[in-house]
Amino acid sequence: MSHDIYVFGSTCRGEATPTSDVDILVVPFGKIRSQYPHEWSVYSPEVIKEYFTKGRLFAWHLHLEAKCLYCYGDQPFLESLGQPAPYSTIAEDIDDLEALLKESLNELTAGTSNVVYELGIAHTAIRDIAMCASWAMLEQPSFSADAPYRLPVECPLELSIYRQIMLARHSSTRGVTIDFDPTYAARTVVETPLEKWVDSLREAI
Repeated sequence: MSHDIYVFGSTCRGEATPTSDVDILVVPFGKIRSQYPHEWSVYSPEVIKEYFTKGRLFAWHLHLEAKCLYCYGDQPFLESLGQPAPYSTIAEDIDDLEALLKESLNELTAGTSNVVYELGIAHTAIRDIAMCASWAMLEQPSFSADAPYRLPVECPLELSIYRQIMLARHSSTRGVTIDFDPTYAARTVVETPLEKWVDSLREAI
């Protein structure tokens, strides 16, 4: 089989929950995307190498967490790449993610009919903003699902609500059944000063 297969994410961190999925990365050598399950992450060696060269945060995620399950060659491909270049696009990435967060908050404020979906988008933006900031604020970047609560700048969103909107994300992407009131969660998210939190992260960085 001409590919490398890795597992990464919550399974490697020991954070898997009943609603977690197993994050699988495939680096194919000559195969095409359609030959693998659609839920797997499939990246060509050229793309992965580019991510490592440019210091993309995803490259650091793989470098620090990914475990090789199957190696095609004498050495796992990720290992052969060595350490990624330093992550240098924190500001730009946070700007992009904040724009995504604001769009979601605007939809929730306007009374969207897709509340669960927008809550899931808000969760993704909040989590990823924290992951970006963690590069500059912690000894090692955090890719934990609870990354916003591992930073020295306090996240103003109640942890219980954060975990509810994480379930909303899982509901949108994996069909997980939610057991909370999305309307209440949406109201809480909208009323929480999340944009001020993002500004505080920028100041701390």
